[in-house]
Amino acid sequence: LFSFLVFLRYQIYYGYPLQTYLEYPIIIAQDVILLLFILRFSGNMKRALFYAVTFWGGWYMLTLRKWIIDLAMNLCTLISAASKLAQLRCLWQTKDSGQVSALTWSMSAYTCATRIVTTVMTTNDLAVLIRFITMLILNIWVTATILHYRKTKKTD
Repeated sequence: LFSFLVFLRYQIYYGYPLQTYLEYPIIIAQDVILLLFILRFSGNMKRALFYAVTFWGGWYMLTLRKWIIDLAMNLCTLISAASKLAQLRCLWQTKDSGQVSALTWSMSAYTCATRIVTTVMTTNDLAVLIRFITMLILNIWVTATILHYRKTKKTD
């Protein structure tokens, strides 16, 4: 959720066209609703106000200075890459793709590839391009790893 908020704020801050970030408000709304359901059914609704204030404050603090939003964008890329590397590590250690969906990961790779093209055509922002290129490479790597361990699975 934090990465989506940072990316949305980054796009708005630099005045990029709406079509370059239109899906992010929808994704954020979905995540917020999911978070509220989790808090509601786990009996922690009191934390909802804390999260709302934190996200709302962070939304405005991101643009206090240009370097803050730029740093946050780069850190989000690093965090997203780290999560994909953690998935890869888990796949390598278990040598089993289990319930991991190659289709989902390949769709993520396709999305990154299309976002690279649209970014080049609309904004040509280097930080955004680095983010999507990095995510494309890692998504392809995860997909290939999933497919590799599915093929080598032994049946009795």
